[in-house]
Amino acid sequence: MHIRPAAVGDANAIIHIWHRGWHEAHADLVPAEILAYRRPDNFLAWWTEATDRFFVAASGAEPVGFVSLRGCEVVKLYVGADARGTGVASALLDFAERTLAQDGTTEAELLCTAGNVRAERFYLRQGWRLTETFDDALWTPAGVTRTFIVPTHRFQKRLVG
Repeated sequence: MHIRPAAVGDANAIIHIWHRGWHEAHADLVPAEILAYRRPDNFLAWWTEATDRFFVAASGAEPVGFVSLRGCEVVKLYVGADARGTGVASALLDFAERTLAQDGTTEAELLCTAGNVRAERFYLRQGWRLTETFDDALWTPAGVTRTFIVPTHRFQKRLVG
């Protein structure tokens, strides 16, 4: 497995991993009405408009997970179901931390929907600390005027350059 910048050709694999992973982790934690905006085509629109830098963990040429970064934040971290428990998530998070540190970030952050226990435990094991819980608006496609609010955890970690 190696980690590399995402390419346009990775879009389908990223959307598949993200869509499935999002539903497995979040569908029971968010207002049911948001699920109408969590179809694969919505994830493609979300990916297309994102200003994040995306990186994929690939086994051969096929992505098995991805992470995205923006500013001092780890924005998204998803691993395909078949690769869970294999160290891919840890490798992606370590990569993200190193990349942010190289960019000059000394205090990184990430947000996690409150109640996503698997992710919460993972971040704590990786040395992140829960610093705040607040209400945050979920992403919706352009043209959707309704706002969907969920309790969200902010995790932070001091990075060593």
